Amino acid sequence: MPEIEPIIEIARGVLTGRSPLGKDDTFLFDHSLRVMRVADRLSLCAEVKTWRMDRFALSVAALFHQAALVRLDEERRTSTVYAAATMSAEDVKSYSAELAGDRLLGKVPARPLELVQDIIRHAHDAGPETPEAQVLSDADSLDDVGALGVWRDLRRAVLDGRAVEEFTHAWARREQYGYWKTRVRDAFYLETARQLAEGRLASARAFMEQLATECNAADLPSEEGGT
Repeated sequence: MPEIEPIIEIARGVLTGRSPLGKDDTFLFDHSLRVMRVADRLSLCAEVKTWRMDRFALSVAALFHQAALVRLDEERRTSTVYAAATMSAEDVKSYSAELAGDRLLGKVPARPLELVQDIIRHAHDAGPETPEAQVLSDADSLDDVGALGVWRDLRRAVLDGRAVEEFTHAWARREQYGYWKTRVRDAFYLETARQLAEGRLASARAFMEQLATECNAADLPSEEGGT
């Protein structure tokens, strides 16, 4: 099998977009690199040690699993007729698999490359048939919870020009309606990943509670001079 480092550099070129300030935006590349590392670690956990997996194909699929998003974002900005915003998650997976095939042709042997594309197309399916797709799904979902999930949401809020209070209220509404509880219950295939998500979510809750406290100045002394 080829070394993964040259594949990472190819992915860097595909996944680096342009920020609103005209600078290189490595957000998606950083995300995919984290997902690759987490997927590799999950593939070694005791829960799946008896599964037969192609760890190289899993790593490559993790790098390219959202490759379409940079292209779609670029086309949103430059085309007045492109309807990228209406593309489904299935379309994004299909487009990402296509990009992986195009960019890695001749650099990854044909059979592993076909597996890479299959993993990407079936990640987050209701019941993915391949163990690699299950592990990729869980690694990707883990990046959405905990401190990393808060970082992603904060980034989006800043780019959208939203106030801190609006951001904390949105988080509180998610908690009120049980969004995170349902997400952790339903989004993971592996119990190992689910337990990790619970731990990460506890850390995120603590941060968001402190953010809301400071936003509302609730940690300041009262008018009577108490605390």
